[in-house]
Amino acid sequence: MVEQRGPLWGRLIGFTLLPAIAAISPLLVLPVVARIAGPGGWASAIAGESVGTVAAIVIGYGWTAIGPALVSIAADSTERARIYRESLVVRLLIAVAALPVTAVLCWFVAHPGSEWLSVLMGLQGALIALSFTWYSAGEGLPRAIMLYDAIPRLVVAVAAALLILQVRIVELYPLSGIAVTLVGTGLFSWRVLRRNPSPWPRVSELPALFRAGAPVALNDAGLGAYSSIPTPLVNITASASVAGGFASGDKMLKLGQFLPLTLANALQAWIGEVHGPVRRRRTERALLAHGVFGVLGWIVLGAAGAWASSFLFGADVAASTAVCVVLGLTFAFFSVRTSMTRHVLFPAGQTRAVMHATLIGTLIGVPIMVVLAVTIGPLGAAIGYAVTEGAATILLVRRSREALRALSAPPAATP
Repeated sequence: MVEQRGPLWGRLIGFTLLPAIAAISPLLVLPVVARIAGPGGWASAIAGESVGTVAAIVIGYGWTAIGPALVSIAADSTERARIYRESLVVRLLIAVAALPVTAVLCWFVAHPGSEWLSVLMGLQGALIALSFTWYSAGEGLPRAIMLYDAIPRLVVAVAAALLILQVRIVELYPLSGIAVTLVGTGLFSWRVLRRNPSPWPRVSELPALFRAGAPVALNDAGLGAYSSIPTPLVNITASASVAGGFASGDKMLKLGQFLPLTLANALQAWIGEVHGPVRRRRTERALLAHGVFGVLGWIVLGAAGAWASSFLFGADVAASTAVCVVLGLTFAFFSVRTSMTRHVLFPAGQTRAVMHATLIGTLIGVPIMVVLAVTIGPLGAAIGYAVTEGAATILLVRRSREALRALSAPPAATP
């Protein structure tokens, strides 16, 4: 039995504060960036951030997705630290190769004059992959996230907004985010690894580590592809003003996605610390919570998204109501699928099933996304995004039911 790590309500309260801070922090500075950078600069910033999201998924190599589950069922702190140490080696090696490519792609998708803003936004997004937050989520201990990430990010966002208003250099925002990620992750990693000393993985062990993480990494790569293509696609195929409106809608969706991710993190250790029928009941409750959460998010984004984007980012880059409604449906699918993968399928060892569903959904939805973006504009890109997320979610329903039934099955008799 894995040790209990505190009451559920304590974890829920702690992890609920995190998305609040995560949502507030960028909203303190992004309205300033949007207004000073103009429609073309704003669209380029979000396009660069989208490229950085893909890079983050490549660098993360599945650890953000499966890491919390592995940590939540680890036997003790020594095993958890070993998992974290292995993840650092894998992610740093990939980052060395991925970051230069990210910078080049961000430069390419930017509007003229906004190249450096796009590049820095991309690098900020990519470096999030080095963050430690998934590890703390697996432990069910949000305090470290608050201390080393959330609160520093909030303080730095306020400082960046004030400084940008004075000097009108919007690149200060991504630079401040990069600094928070590197400093906070460095301090946390030093503390954890110092308390749990053990050998680093040998060079001969690296191929096995990469093979073990490949299915989840491929799944995340597909997810990153279809979730990050829409904004750069619209940025290339539409005018700056139209692209700016879509970028605002996509940014609100991405900010909202912190909520189901954080709910999943709060419930991860609560589910992982029990077994059998009790785990099934807790998992079903988590699935229900994510379903309700997704529908509420759909309603809020569809009803208030256009007004909120105008208020936050300016009327010149306001998202349309139609785009917000479709992106709200995307949010609902995302919320349900987050619980299906993190609470049901990854702990059950069904990483390949998740990978196959994501890749099939990507093959179905991305061509629709491209064709509709070219023919009917940003709404078409949003429809393709929703189709992709929906297909990837529906394809996992049968596997999730089977995994839940297995939790209640009696253990096999030993001869």
